[in-house]
Amino acid sequence: MAFPLFAALVAAVFAGQLALQYKARRRPHALAWAMSLALFGLAAMAVGIGTGIGAGWSPAVFRLYWIAGALLNVPLLATGQLLLSDPKRSALWWTVAGVCAAWAVLFTMMAEVDPGALARANQAGAIPLGREAIGGQAAYALVGPFNATFLVVVVGSILSAVRLRRPAVGLIALGVCLVAAASSFVSSGRGQAFSILLALGVAVMYGGFLATARARPRST
Repeated sequence: MAFPLFAALVAAVFAGQLALQYKARRRPHALAWAMSLALFGLAAMAVGIGTGIGAGWSPAVFRLYWIAGALLNVPLLATGQLLLSDPKRSALWWTVAGVCAAWAVLFTMMAEVDPGALARANQAGAIPLGREAIGGQAAYALVGPFNATFLVVVVGSILSAVRLRRPAVGLIALGVCLVAAASSFVSSGRGQAFSILLALGVAVMYGGFLATARARPRST
């Protein structure tokens, strides 16, 4: 399936651009956003491996998808937004992001992945549902609170667009909403639609990131 690979390529290119921006200007929010887009790329790659490009879904491939796609990318987007809005507390925001990352990796690696759920997904060429693969375990319970951090990104980017007087910054909020919409296709097994919306959402977010990089608050 070419669509997941396309989504992974889009995310990787934009992650690389943000990493270069961080290297040149040392802006912590760019680093957090680069890490988030890199995770989007890893999640898309896992979907590609699981749905036809590789050997199908295995516990290792599913864990990669779960850590990178279901858990960590949105909290890192939120971390970037908080670093942009409140840089004086950067140590706090990085600490929170580190705790989230540690929990995501630890609990996902400890989770028992249901082989039946993976087998059904392989047979259908679909993405395994979290509630079927690891439901009732800590790694699944993290999804709700972790994904709720998308509100930080949406609200923060809208406020930034108003404060910086650059409406294009609001593209970050639109991109996050598109990525959230992509997740709705997982439950219906529509991996192609998931990958297309993921790539589109990442591209739109990147446009918002560029607008943020170019914007400067007016002096008071």
